Amino acid sequence: MNKIKVMIVDDHLVVREGLRQLLEIEDDIQVVAEAGTGLECLEMIEKALPDLIFMDVRMPGISGIETARLVCQRHPQVKVIVLTIYEDDQYVREAIKAGAKGYVLKKVGREELIRIVRDVMEDRPFLDPKVASAVFDHVKGDGGKKEREETLTQRELEVLKQIAEGDNDRTIAESLHISEHTVRSHIKNLYRKLGVSSRAHAVARALSDGIIATEG
Repeated sequence: MNKIKVMIVDDHLVVREGLRQLLEIEDDIQVVAEAGTGLECLEMIEKALPDLIFMDVRMPGISGIETARLVCQRHPQVKVIVLTIYEDDQYVREAIKAGAKGYVLKKVGREELIRIVRDVMEDRPFLDPKVASAVFDHVKGDGGKKEREETLTQRELEVLKQIAEGDNDRTIAESLHISEHTVRSHIKNLYRKLGVSSRAHAVARALSDGIIATEG
């Protein structure tokens, strides 16, 4: 029987020991490595060759999210499950973007944890129900962002993109063949529609809302 090889990454020894005991009750699960930091994880992974990693979010040095991102980039065959106390939807979104296949709160029961391990190994991602609602609320909120994007005129979008490139009013005016007064009028409308009061804030809001994108 091929065992599921697990690595535990958490800066608390008691958490690692407790999780090891819970997992190794099962005949088909073997904890092959433990790490107290993200750097240790990255250094040990080549030798340990885990199938699955339980990753804490906040650790000394490299964060669990960044460690998960590096693991998923370098070892795409390894499944990462974030195991944490944090219910913040931002952590959830960042973990998913990093490539994690699961997000589980540490209050999870043993039987459920074992089921999650097997589900993730069968390519069935898991999102803890306690954080799922926050993520859905965020996604629902994206609809408002889309509506806001749609209220921008084509000319306003052109001005916004040039602001993001660092162009001043005169350069924008010359590029779009309009007056500087008209440029400033468009910028005023952009501020109002985006709910901001500066160029930097306008660019930051447009990037975070997906209205404009960075290259690369």
